[in-house]
Amino acid sequence: MTLAAGDDGCVLATVVGELDAATAPALDAEIRALPAGETTALVLDLTRVGFCAAAGISTLLDLLEHTNSMGASLALVADSTPVIRPLELLGLADRFTMFPSRSAALASLGTAPAGS
Repeated sequence: MTLAAGDDGCVLATVVGELDAATAPALDAEIRALPAGETTALVLDLTRVGFCAAAGISTLLDLLEHTNSMGASLALVADSTPVIRPLELLGLADRFTMFPSRSAALASLGTAPAGS
């Protein structure tokens, strides 16, 4: 996972590979380490995730709650079945703000983190 933070408080996290019990805790820890008062938006780019297990879905839900409690917004960038399908099957897709591309998510938030 890579993180890029902009001066405007937007953080872009790019996740690559699998989002499962082995990798989800690291994502959770990295995001929770972000400064609460300085983070206004979190964009999780999941376009390069090839598999999303129950632990990954649980972590996404936890991060949604966490960002909301910080007063920040969360946007998921997901254009593939491995992420979208499990959320749809579990009836959770509507809980997230999802975009098909990183540029669409950033444009919607009106922000651009470093390296975007």
